[in-house]
Amino acid sequence: MLFPVKRQKLDELIPAVPTAEQYQYCWGSGREVVTRGFISLGALIIFTLFYNRVHEISPSSPAAAAMLVCGILGGLYWMLQPVLAAAQRNLRLRRFPFCALWLGEVQEVYLSEEVLSRQEVVDGRGRLDVSYDTATFLNLEVGDESGFETTLRVPMRREFKRIRPGMMLCLLLFSKDKSFQRISRQMSDAYFPEFNFWLGDYPYLQRGAFADLARFLWKRHAQ
Repeated sequence: MLFPVKRQKLDELIPAVPTAEQYQYCWGSGREVVTRGFISLGALIIFTLFYNRVHEISPSSPAAAAMLVCGILGGLYWMLQPVLAAAQRNLRLRRFPFCALWLGEVQEVYLSEEVLSRQEVVDGRGRLDVSYDTATFLNLEVGDESGFETTLRVPMRREFKRIRPGMMLCLLLFSKDKSFQRISRQMSDAYFPEFNFWLGDYPYLQRGAFADLARFLWKRHAQ
């Protein structure tokens, strides 16, 4: 069952400015933080050199001010990049003109394996040794009373083992069509109102506000 969501409510549920949870998700691993640190240091050094050169020639030049601003932003890249990454993710859903909260039922649950990378190494005897880096994904077949069905697919986590067929979940669906005849494959993270449980990879939603709305609609639908 679809419940239309007004634009003002969507802006509340998926904000333009990333939340702390979204920022933390995009922060990345220790290696990624170190890489951003080196990029920031390199940008700071380069733009500082350019600024000093331009400032010597023309202290009041707009180019000098531009180099100064670029140097400051470059030095803060290690900290600002996760903000930009999260804002870009949010924009993928916010760009749709129409949104609706969907209440669906889990019909089937199964696991699948995906090859993330392949490595080929030649051993001491000249034989080719091929290894694969794989990941396990959880797949949910979800449908509703109208016959609409979709598949949710997320990286498997231990806490997802509790999901069973028959459980109800809520999530946001998006469309460029007001009648929702064509629905985008992009959707928000999902919430199980009966069990106060979340399913998803990236936390698109302001979860407190969405949980309240989802529980209200779920209880009304159950009556």
